[in-house]
Amino acid sequence: MMKRFAIFLLVFCGAAALAFDACAGEDFDYTGSLKNEVWVQSGKDGGLSLSSFKHTLDLKFEYAISDGWAFFLHPRYFYDAAYDIRKSDPFLQGRSEMSTPYRTEWLRDCYLDYISDIVDVRIGKQQVSWGQADGVPILDRVMPFNMKYYTLPDAADMRIPLWMLKVEYSPLLDSTLQFLFIPHHEYSHVAPAYAPFSFRALNDFEDLKQALYPAVVFHTDKDYPAQNFKNSRIGLRWRSMLGSIDYTLNWLYGYSTTAYTYLDDTIYNPEWPEPPPYVEYFSGLRPKLMQIMGFSFSRSFTESGPLQGYTLRGEFGYTRNEPTYYGIEGQRILTEKSDRFAYVLGLDKVFFTDWQFSGQFIQLIYNNHTQDGFRVLDNSTYGYLDKINNMFTFKVATTFMHDRLKPEMLVICSDKKDGRISLKAGYELREDLRANLGYHHFWGGARTPNGQFKNNDHWVLSLTYSF
Repeated sequence: MMKRFAIFLLVFCGAAALAFDACAGEDFDYTGSLKNEVWVQSGKDGGLSLSSFKHTLDLKFEYAISDGWAFFLHPRYFYDAAYDIRKSDPFLQGRSEMSTPYRTEWLRDCYLDYISDIVDVRIGKQQVSWGQADGVPILDRVMPFNMKYYTLPDAADMRIPLWMLKVEYSPLLDSTLQFLFIPHHEYSHVAPAYAPFSFRALNDFEDLKQALYPAVVFHTDKDYPAQNFKNSRIGLRWRSMLGSIDYTLNWLYGYSTTAYTYLDDTIYNPEWPEPPPYVEYFSGLRPKLMQIMGFSFSRSFTESGPLQGYTLRGEFGYTRNEPTYYGIEGQRILTEKSDRFAYVLGLDKVFFTDWQFSGQFIQLIYNNHTQDGFRVLDNSTYGYLDKINNMFTFKVATTFMHDRLKPEMLVICSDKKDGRISLKAGYELREDLRANLGYHHFWGGARTPNGQFKNNDHWVLSLTYSF
C-alpha cells in the first residue's frame, strides 16, 4: 500500500509541478533526476554477483511564496530490481527493507523557510550537518544514518532527515547561533541479516538463533520513546570567528539516534527437557538519553611561510552516558553507559591548481574501557576495542578535461590493521547526463569494522540523467 502511494505521489508531484510552473512563473522552480545504479560484489574467489540494481527518481520543488518565505519539497523513490533478479536465499530475506524505501524514507525534505537579515527559520523535515570530518562522524551526530550500504554513500545520502525546527540568529557579523528542536524520533538503519553489507554481529546472532531453535527462543521488542515534545532533542551551535579562525561550539541533548540492545529477562522451562523451548531470552531495543558537547575549528593560512596554502581543521566531541557494549570477543554480555572522547585533526592543501589533498588523524577514547571484567566491544562486529583507538584517512581529488572528469580516492585505516580504499570517478557525458564508476576494497580482521567486509569488495556503476 505504501509503495503504491509513494509512486502515485511522485507522479502527482511531477504533473502538478508542470501545471504549477505555468501559473506561478518565476516564483516556482523544480529539478529532478533519474538514476540507474548497479552494485556488483567481487568475492575472494574472483566471482561476481549482483548486489543492487537500483532505479531512483529524485524530484525537488521550491516555491517562493513572498519576500523571505519559501517552501521546499523533495521526494525520492527507488526500486531495487536485484531482489527480483536474484532468486537465492538468504539474499531475499532483506527484500522488504532493501528493495524500496523503508517507511517514509521516500520523503527526503519538506520544509518552510523564512529568511531575514538577522533570523532564519526552517520548520519541517530536513537534515542538519555539524561536522566536516572525512569518513568518520565526530560532531555530525544530529541526524541518524542509513548504513544499509555501510559508510560508502555520500554523507548527505546517508543522513536520515527528521521533522524539526531550526532557528539561526545572527547577532554579530560572521556569528550565528543555531537552535534545534527535534520532536521526531528516527533511528539509524542497518542492513538486515545476510544482506550484502549486513554487520558481522547481526549475522552471527541470526546464525545462533537458527542453530538453537526450537530449544532456545529469542524475543526482541522495540521500546522507543513516544513521539512528543517531552521526549524532544535540543541542540545549540555557536559559530563565529576568532581572528582568522572559524570555530563552533556545539551541544546536543536527547535520546540517542541508535537503539541499543538490553537483556531484560530469561525464562527457563521447569519441565525441561520437554517440551521446547527450554530457554527463552527477552531483550529490548531502546535508545538512551545522552549528551554530546564539543567544538570545531578551521584555520586557512594565506600569509607567507611554510604553511601558506594549507588549511588546518579539527573537531572534538565528548559524549556523556553513551550506551556501550561490553563482553568477550564475539559475544555481547552487558550494555552500560560510558563516556567517550573523540577528536580529529585534518590538514588540507591544494597543489598544482586543482589537486586537493586531505589527511586526518582520529582518536576514539573510552573512559570506561572495562565493565565488570568485560572489555568494550565494537557495535557492528563485537570485536574488542582498545581504550584509545587510532584511525587515519587520506583523500585526494582532482579534475580533468575542463572539470568534466572528476576522480577521487579515499583511504581509511586504523591501528588494528583494518581499512578500506574507495576509488570514484565521475564523467560528464553531456550537460544533463553523468556517469560514475567506483570501486571499494576492504581489508582487516574478521571482527574489525572494515575487515568484516574483506571478502565483499564492490564495483559501483551509475548513470544519472538530470532535468
